[in-house]
Amino acid sequence: MNEPILEVENLTVQFKKKTKLFQSAGDEDKWKRVLDSISFSIKQGETFGIVGETGSGKTTLARTLVGIYRPKEYRIKLNGKQIDFRKREDILLLRKNIGIVFQDPVGSLNPRVTVSEIISEGLPDQQRLTDEQLGKKIKEASELVELPESKLEAYPTELSGGEKQRVSLARTLIGGKKILVLDEPTSSLDVSIQAQILNLLIGLKNELSISYIFITHDLNVIKFMCDRVAVLYYGQILEQGNTHEIFERPRHPYTADLIGANLSFTSSSEFSVAHESGEPSREGCIYQNSCGKRYTACEKSPPIFDLGKSLVKCWLYDYAEKSRAGSPREK
Repeated sequence: MNEPILEVENLTVQFKKKTKLFQSAGDEDKWKRVLDSISFSIKQGETFGIVGETGSGKTTLARTLVGIYRPKEYRIKLNGKQIDFRKREDILLLRKNIGIVFQDPVGSLNPRVTVSEIISEGLPDQQRLTDEQLGKKIKEASELVELPESKLEAYPTELSGGEKQRVSLARTLIGGKKILVLDEPTSSLDVSIQAQILNLLIGLKNELSISYIFITHDLNVIKFMCDRVAVLYYGQILEQGNTHEIFERPRHPYTADLIGANLSFTSSSEFSVAHESGEPSREGCIYQNSCGKRYTACEKSPPIFDLGKSLVKCWLYDYAEKSRAGSPREK
């Protein structure tokens, strides 16, 4: 792993809220900020995890990285090239190098065409191949994901859940993508099938030296799959760093609460009861309504503190940096 192949800085995405029926004409449109100045990078052959609750902005991030959504603010570099979302050629460059595998393989596969045709959709439009060349590429892609050749002329309705996800992977890989955004790729599968797909993904990464951005709500999957991880909370990254370091020594109170509870986000109601989790704060630290360590400084939005092995957005480490000793400041 050398220089980052993808660098994301201050990525902000917002959507216009629907106006009320009887809102006065003079009122300004209001916007909902879904991603708020998030930054991260990923290197070749690395798996970078994004973990967060439903509504934290995970899928918005995935769709922005392939140009489906246009960010309000950003600085994105792909293989050293600055990306401009206003330029069609830059959007095409993103889509040529970054692919998405979605959570629901059923919804992403056209039931009216064969598996072979679905896989071929992943080839660039401008690529002109003979029937023989196309057939060879489809076969190679299916072999990569361990999909039997006998399934190529089948339709999606004839496949199991695991086979459908293999088709989705093959469609993404056939175009030579360098980065795969995996948006909850195993959450709809049975546990035994999940393990097969995760092990397949590890094998593909090692064989092809591709990079993954692994988006999930499942802490156990993050721990198994990812080299580094970012913890996303209502559009903000509160902590990121080495996966082992964060699981062994979580620095942000939100991360510590999650890991201490040892819960998947699918059990959100249980988590809320256990920790009396409140709504995200609209001012100051976004987590202060739920944080047991909040104090006066939390009324202002914290910067990101570099702790060496992790980056943490929490005022506790402003005090730690200044004192270099002792316990965090009391409330």
